[in-house]
Amino acid sequence: MEINKIIKLKINEEIENIKELKNTLNAWNIAKWKYRRNENFDLPSTLKASMKLFDKYNVSHLTFCETGFSLDFENNEVKLTSLEKYKRISLKIFEENMEYLKKEIENGAKPTMITVIPPSYKKGKHRRREIVRNSCWRLYITLKKNIELLTKEEFRKFQRIAIIGVDLNSKYGVAYSLWIWNTKENSMKPMRTRFLPKMKSHQFQEIEKWELQENHGSSVRCNELYQRINAKIQRQNKDWIEKISKMLIDIALKSIEEYNCEIAIISFEELKDYEAGNNSKKTNKKNTEWLRGKIIQRTFEKSLWNYSKKVITYLPTFNKNQKNLKQILIDSYNTSKICYRCGNYGKIGKGKNSFFICEKCGLITNKHYNASNNITKRTIEYLRKTNLSPILSC
Repeated sequence: MEINKIIKLKINEEIENIKELKNTLNAWNIAKWKYRRNENFDLPSTLKASMKLFDKYNVSHLTFCETGFSLDFENNEVKLTSLEKYKRISLKIFEENMEYLKKEIENGAKPTMITVIPPSYKKGKHRRREIVRNSCWRLYITLKKNIELLTKEEFRKFQRIAIIGVDLNSKYGVAYSLWIWNTKENSMKPMRTRFLPKMKSHQFQEIEKWELQENHGSSVRCNELYQRINAKIQRQNKDWIEKISKMLIDIALKSIEEYNCEIAIISFEELKDYEAGNNSKKTNKKNTEWLRGKIIQRTFEKSLWNYSKKVITYLPTFNKNQKNLKQILIDSYNTSKICYRCGNYGKIGKGKNSFFICEKCGLITNKHYNASNNITKRTIEYLRKTNLSPILSC
């Protein structure tokens, strides 16, 4: 399996090289305009090859393909293709960035593409285009890494597995439960259930955004206040995604050392049939779906890139062929309504601190804790049923 990762480098500016880079960027912009009109344009062959990426991925900046650049770790330089033949534009990069890039390449990553980001550029489409200003020139290097996922035979050899069930809630935070599954003794033991910090609340911003949509209708996207609120919500969401994904991976790695486990599994719900409830009319449903999906995707990419043999995350993919452990789906049906101890339906309240009450076994707990325990339990049951463990019977 191939995974891509983008590393952002700052350029240590020099007058001559920046001038050459500006000329190359201007030639690239002219070539883009001619490319759209199917006209002939003069560019080096390496830059002509990157025009295909511009058409395929809608790249707006100067892009160098694999043969259009070279890395010099001794002098901390990145050499790019120049407009003149047999000449390169050498750009100096800070030592810390180059050392980090060198470590990633030594671990098996391969640089495939470099994108040049100028200090100021236009972002967006049509009327919503805005000028973005950065402090300096930047290079975005795309790394590609081939990762071998664990097979079923390798997974059957593990005896102690830490399973973390995650109940994602974009409004209040993330609840998780940690269980230890001993396949040799055929036992599963709940260890702890916690609630990770919620993200910075933007409920009032969502309400104001909803009111603007009601008043302006389809022309709301041209409203400056709407654009500022939307941009602020997106920045908060991206920041929360990075923090939560890092927290989940740290919890998985610590549980391996604390409970002497061989591997940790982070399991999520299947979000295919996710629907917002009746109480969230003033919140953006699409934003919630995007947030939940991105948390899973980011956690999956981070764990595979750095800890491919210690942490596995179950990414919901809709392929029914179970070729590897990546394609396992955890059913999300009534995870918050069913008691994880006895399986009976209970009563639940509204809000973050509402309780789940089971009249049959007397369980009283937070409804998000109950949901995370159900996800963890269903993960273990699914692994047993699909013959992924050495012991099949409960």
